[in-house]
Amino acid sequence: MNNIKFKLFALLIALSLFTNICYAQQGKTNNTPDWFYPKWAAKTKYNCPVTVLDTDSGLGRYSLQTKQLGLKDLARIHGHLCDGMVIAYIEIKAALEKLFPDGVIDRTDIRIVSKNGPCWVDTASMMTGARINFKTLSIDKSIGDGFIVQRISTGEAYDVHLKTGIFPEKQTALEAKIRKLRAEDKPVSTNDINEVEKMANELSQCLLNTSPSEILNILPLKNYNFVPTFSPGKRGDIINKNMPR
Repeated sequence: MNNIKFKLFALLIALSLFTNICYAQQGKTNNTPDWFYPKWAAKTKYNCPVTVLDTDSGLGRYSLQTKQLGLKDLARIHGHLCDGMVIAYIEIKAALEKLFPDGVIDRTDIRIVSKNGPCWVDTASMMTGARINFKTLSIDKSIGDGFIVQRISTGEAYDVHLKTGIFPEKQTALEAKIRKLRAEDKPVSTNDINEVEKMANELSQCLLNTSPSEILNILPLKNYNFVPTFSPGKRGDIINKNMPR
């Protein structure tokens, strides 16, 4: 009897492992904390991955399965988790949910307009598959801290931005101070960098724990005409890389 119980137990373990392996192979993302992805980010209420559809290869057809793309994936590729990337993720995700109500985002069928910021452009490109060289990613300073996202096949488009007053004024002022100092080739204090990072993390945590409907304005754009534009810019996320900790 004990031998039979052992065999049944071993079979259950084997089935469990097989199920976990199969589950991992279905394109699921990993939202576990890491040194570049803090616990608070992993546990926030509205930090949910998107489900995307792509093609199989450079000359391939649509994939037969989808995959997930989460905030941790973006942080790993972008280089860090920051409030700009979090805002971009929340905004773009909300617009994509309007354009693809079945929950599967076709990354071959999207155009997007973004300002020229590293976190904004990286998030836009990675989430949507849009690219400057294929004229599906347009860089336009006038768009500000938001996006216009369009589904190519239908022409349906949405403008998405944070509601007025969501971004803290104190953080805006400190960021402006830091950028001004670096533009003048002056050093930035450790305290200022620490403080602005603390503000950014607190904002990110707040946004990811708040319903998108409370923080976003999403407006449909009728007969929107996408015009690809591009002007080079300078990376803002590396200006303090040599400042002391």
